[in-house]
Amino acid sequence: MSFEPAAQRKALIVLNPVSGIGNPDQLQAICLDEFTRAGWQVIFHVTSSDDDDLAAVVQHALDNSCSLMVASGGDGTVAAVAAAMAYSSIPLGIIPSGTWNAIARHLAIPLNLSRAVALILGEHNIANLDLMAVGDSIHAMNLSIGFSASMIQNTGRAEKRKYGIFAYLSQALSPIFGLQLKRYRLVIDGQHFKTRASEILVLNYGIVGLRALESILEIQPDDGKMDLVILRARTILDAPGLFWRVYIKRQKVTPIYRIFSACTEVSISSNQPVAVQADGDIIGTTPVQVKAVPRAVQVIIPAPRRPMLAEFDFLNPLVHPPEE
Repeated sequence: MSFEPAAQRKALIVLNPVSGIGNPDQLQAICLDEFTRAGWQVIFHVTSSDDDDLAAVVQHALDNSCSLMVASGGDGTVAAVAAAMAYSSIPLGIIPSGTWNAIARHLAIPLNLSRAVALILGEHNIANLDLMAVGDSIHAMNLSIGFSASMIQNTGRAEKRKYGIFAYLSQALSPIFGLQLKRYRLVIDGQHFKTRASEILVLNYGIVGLRALESILEIQPDDGKMDLVILRARTILDAPGLFWRVYIKRQKVTPIYRIFSACTEVSISSNQPVAVQADGDIIGTTPVQVKAVPRAVQVIIPAPRRPMLAEFDFLNPLVHPPEE
């Protein structure tokens, strides 16, 4: 589908100027030019470090006849806009401009600015995607406790902007040969478990946008469920065995990890508070409770590619060449 021509269509573009390593002024200028030429009246909201009222901004736009929302930033920005749009009939377009853009990678949204804008304004499909609720806050892709949350917690915003994904490397290398296993108590859809883990992940759209891994683990963005992964890896030497078991043998329970599929509610607690991250931002410490929010936001995604020989296929007698 694509947007039909209409007078006075309004679009709100939420732009995070400090995400990623791009030029926010250039991004805003390109968006203004392309959307205006396509017949849209554009309203920009540029976020700031103390902007804690984004939900009100999005809701105000929805109440004032905006027919399109666009999130330009990283996973945190996309998740924040999606959260404010939960259960709205207005579609969300994504312009990836963050450090890694895991949500965009999972949904196959172009990482190139011009192509991402062209997707929003041109032919596309709409996907009704799940969200995750942590208390009163809504998140889009994943939540984790352990090594990844510690890495994010110790990486400054200025470093991420300057070095992009490489900003995490210094934090990643220091504990990689000796990951600490901590004790956790889990409640998964009412069932109680105790475990030791170096990392616990609650996955909605997958693992940092790696679609091949998500496919193997059967992680779906629109199934109304979440997936829980418990990692017990101690050192980098566990990585080859982890790769073999996941990619080759496709096991869901091993001494190194365990996967609980299709969960609707997960609670995680620990003896001492441990940092919790969601969509790339630290949101607090344990204990934490996560609930699935099924098919809650409409997101613009690429339309399926058309077959090369759709009109003229010599191998299919039911498909005939067009007449002259």
